Amino acid sequence: MPYELFIAKRYLQSKQHNGFISVIAFIAIGGVILGVAALIIMLSVTNGFSKEVRSRLIGMNAHVSIHRYYGDPILDAEKLIERVVSHKKIVAAAPVIEGKVVIAGENEMDGLFLWGINQESFPEVSDLPKHLYDSSRKLRLGVVPGAKHSGIVLGRHLASRLRVAIGDQVLLMTVRGMERDDLLRGITPRVHAFLVTDLFESGMYHYDDNFGFISLSKAQEILSLGNGVTNIHLRVANLDEASDIRGNLEEELGYPYRLTDWTQHFPELFEWMELEKWVIFIALSLIIVVAAFNIMSILSMSILIKTPEIGILRAMGSRAAGIRRIFVYQGVVIGAFGTALGCLCGFIVCWLQASFEIISIPSDIYIISSLPVDMQWVDFGVVSLVSLGICLLASVIPAQRAATLQPVEAIRHLA
Repeated sequence: MPYELFIAKRYLQSKQHNGFISVIAFIAIGGVILGVAALIIMLSVTNGFSKEVRSRLIGMNAHVSIHRYYGDPILDAEKLIERVVSHKKIVAAAPVIEGKVVIAGENEMDGLFLWGINQESFPEVSDLPKHLYDSSRKLRLGVVPGAKHSGIVLGRHLASRLRVAIGDQVLLMTVRGMERDDLLRGITPRVHAFLVTDLFESGMYHYDDNFGFISLSKAQEILSLGNGVTNIHLRVANLDEASDIRGNLEEELGYPYRLTDWTQHFPELFEWMELEKWVIFIALSLIIVVAAFNIMSILSMSILIKTPEIGILRAMGSRAAGIRRIFVYQGVVIGAFGTALGCLCGFIVCWLQASFEIISIPSDIYIISSLPVDMQWVDFGVVSLVSLGICLLASVIPAQRAATLQPVEAIRHLA
C-alpha cells in the first residue's frame, strides 16, 4: 500500500477508535449517498414513465409505416408485404386503411380517425387487443350475429363524448369522392351504420379520444378504395433500429413509396422527455455538489489540524506531490464509499418498487396502478462517474493548499 493511502486512511479514522470514520466524514459520506441514491431513483422513475408512454404510443401505432406519395392507395399490398417480411429484422406486417370520417351517435356528432384493419394480421403489429374492454381480447369487426351491421371499436373517451356504449348503433359519414359542387346541389354524404362491439382504452388521450377501428373490407367500401389500402404497418424486432430499417427499405422500394417510423410520429414529445431527464439529472446533481463542499470542509479542517505532521513529512523527504495525494485520496475514499452505498441504496429502493409496487398511484387518472421504474445500468455508470468526478475536484483545492506548506512554517505549529 502506498504510504500516501495509508496516511489518508489514518487521517479518516476517529481518534477515539470507536468507529472507522470520524463523525464529520460520516456526514459527508451521507451527503454523497443521498445525492447518488436520489439521482438513481429519479432517473429510474423518469425512465419508467418514458418507457410507459413510449410503449403505449408506439404500441398503438406502427414501428414503420409504408405508404405512397399523395395518399394514393397501395394496390399490390400482399406482394409488398411478402417482400418486406423477408427481412430478418421485421417480425410482422399488416395492411391498414387510414381515413377521416364523421361519426354520429344518437345525440352527438364528431370527427373520427378511422382505421380499417385485418382482424388476423393487425394484432401482430399493434397492442390494440391488450386495451380492449372485452376480456377475450378479440377484435369483433365483422357483421354481428342478430344484427345487420358490421362492428366498430371506439376509444373510451370518444364513446363517452358521443354518449354511446357497447351495443349502440353509430353512423359514419364520408365525403370522399365527392366534390364541392355536389354539396352545393344538396347531395348528402354517404352514410353507413355500425354497431359498437367493443371499446378500448390505451391510456393515451390522443388515441382514446379520436380513433375508431372497422374491418378492412368495410373501410375499402366506405372510402371507395376497391382492393387498395393506404398503409402497410410493420413491426420490427428492435425499436432502436426502426430508423435504420426505414432508411434501408425506403432505398430498396424507391418511388412511389415513402416510409415513416415511430420517431417521426411524436418527435416533440420524445425530445421533451429526454430534456426532462437531463434537467432532473442536473438539478439533483446539486445534492452531490453540496456533499462535495462538506468534503472540502473536512479536508481543510484536517490540514489545519495536521499542519505539524505535514511539516514533519516534508522534513523527512516527502515531496509536495505526495502530500497532495494524501488529501486527494481522502476525498476520493469518501466519494467512492458514498457513491457505492448510494448506488446500492438506489438499486434496493427501485427493486422493491418494481417487485412489490410499494408506491401506488390512482389508476383511473394515470392508467397504471403503481409508480413505474426502469433501471438502466448506463444511468448507474454515469451517476457514479459524475459523483466521483465532483468529489475528486472538491479534494484538489485543499490538497493543493496542503502541498504548498513549507516544512519550517508547518513545524512551528508544534510549539
